[in-house]
Amino acid sequence: MTHTKVYDMIVVGAGISGLSLAYQVAQKGKQVLVLEGDNRIGGCLNTHYHDKNDFWVEMGAHTFYASYTNLIGLIQSSGLEPSIEPRAKVGMKVFTDKHEKIMSRVSKWELLTSGPKLFFSKRDGKTVKEYFGNIVGKKNYDKVFSRMFSAVIVQNADAFSAEFFLKRRKTKSKEHPKSFILKKGMQSFMNALTETENITVLTGQKVVDVQKENQVSVTTESGEKFTAKDIAFAVTPSVAGNLLAGINSELSSKLKEYTTKNILSRTVVLPKEKLAFDPVSFIIPLQGTCLSMVTRDVMEHDESRGFAFHFEENNIPKREQEALMAKMLSVDESDLGETIVANHRLPVLDLGHGKRIQDIQSLIEETGIYLTGNYFNGLSLEDCVERSVNECERYMKNNS
Repeated sequence: MTHTKVYDMIVVGAGISGLSLAYQVAQKGKQVLVLEGDNRIGGCLNTHYHDKNDFWVEMGAHTFYASYTNLIGLIQSSGLEPSIEPRAKVGMKVFTDKHEKIMSRVSKWELLTSGPKLFFSKRDGKTVKEYFGNIVGKKNYDKVFSRMFSAVIVQNADAFSAEFFLKRRKTKSKEHPKSFILKKGMQSFMNALTETENITVLTGQKVVDVQKENQVSVTTESGEKFTAKDIAFAVTPSVAGNLLAGINSELSSKLKEYTTKNILSRTVVLPKEKLAFDPVSFIIPLQGTCLSMVTRDVMEHDESRGFAFHFEENNIPKREQEALMAKMLSVDESDLGETIVANHRLPVLDLGHGKRIQDIQSLIEETGIYLTGNYFNGLSLEDCVERSVNECERYMKNNS
């Protein structure tokens, strides 16, 4: 079926990058169509709404920060500011065969003697392992910090570019909590961005072909065809690269250079009385394929507690995953009941990232398309929104 309406922009992908771009362009009075191949919106913002007790738990990203000023601006303009809730101050743990204090396995002496190197070390041209291993000590890094940093970006952090890891932000909102969540979960933010004029969102519409001449023609797997004056890609770099193969082969090749990690998140909700350990924000296993266990304990509930376990997707059987989950929770496997699964894909920003992005930026300007996602400024939610802000500004300048 060919649709006759011509949109101002088609955005491919309905994660935070795509929806934040679509929302901002729509706020300028432009007609925007968002096409999402999955049957849900949100991407790595993925809230599991439990069917009992008005309870939810995050299966993907789980925290907003006061330093996320671009993102906070969207929360405010979309009417969600009253939903902001500060995260409860609960601790963090590491896990060996039991829960331990976060720094219990760190050599304080090695940390003390290596720490001053922070003032003389530069991140440029170094991996996370090279830069931070020098600062915290190589033994400390291998035993503890490698796992801690991998938990932050939900993938092995060792070869990640230090320049794009744990970046310091110059901006910070003084009117909002240092870290916060939303009363109805992060998915509510995604829903709010779509509930505005000038945006049409279609899920279950995987884009398989894009043609660009005077206008853009997009075909989906179901045979639907849509037309727009401009197009933006807010999908993984490899997917964007495949769709751009017939438009700009050099740009397509550059995007395909990125490695993508597949992450499996398995979530469980349990009655509070089943659990003997105190509330905790997250637990980091110091070995094995589970990268982290993130909890809903930062927002207390009268009856339930929720946990999301993030695994490297490497074909570990469900039974083995759930055995580790039960061990970390100190419950019997039979107590877990049904576990909910989500899959997320994350790019690896390696040492070539900075130069590659410069090349990609030049090529998209030459090609006349727009690109956003978590593989530009960094993996954080603010990095995604910041990139979409920049692309909206470029779009409006080109269409003024």
